[in-house]
Amino acid sequence: MSEEIFQALIRQYPDARLTAADQPLPEADFEAQKHKHFSRRALGGAIGIIHNARGQIVLAKRSGMHTGWSLPGGTVEEGEDFSAAFRREIIEEIGVSLDLVEPIEIERKKFISPQGESFDFLLTVFEARMREEELPGPTDDAIAEGLEIALFYLADIPSEMILGDRQKLTHHLKTS
Repeated sequence: MSEEIFQALIRQYPDARLTAADQPLPEADFEAQKHKHFSRRALGGAIGIIHNARGQIVLAKRSGMHTGWSLPGGTVEEGEDFSAAFRREIIEEIGVSLDLVEPIEIERKKFISPQGESFDFLLTVFEARMREEELPGPTDDAIAEGLEIALFYLADIPSEMILGDRQKLTHHLKTS
């Protein structure tokens, strides 16, 4: 992770909360994450808390690397703006349009293997509202990635979410 990119994000999103997290991973997930990150020369990740007009939250159930429920989003490719990457990932994986996209958190994440190998990763968390009230059918990308996309009322959010996403959601809901 480039300190230059981190500082640029802080300047671009001055109101976003700054956090840091160590993320231990099983060896297979660590190697897959490392390969994905370095082979794409990724800048980081962009995920979000997306609401519809009824106050439901969009979650994605991942079946590959990091299996389980998560906030939707994905990889920020080299040369791509974090906000643009977030919007692109949402269109590709969920098929909805977004309004009111606001950055709420910039996380410096350290992925750690069972052997202690690590690498840094920047994650930007956005809040947004989807224009549609309902989810469309699965997109081609969602099918290819084995994603299940669903809407949840706050009382029904799955207790088990991956990579600290539940904590991000809980913190945001307490402060908004």
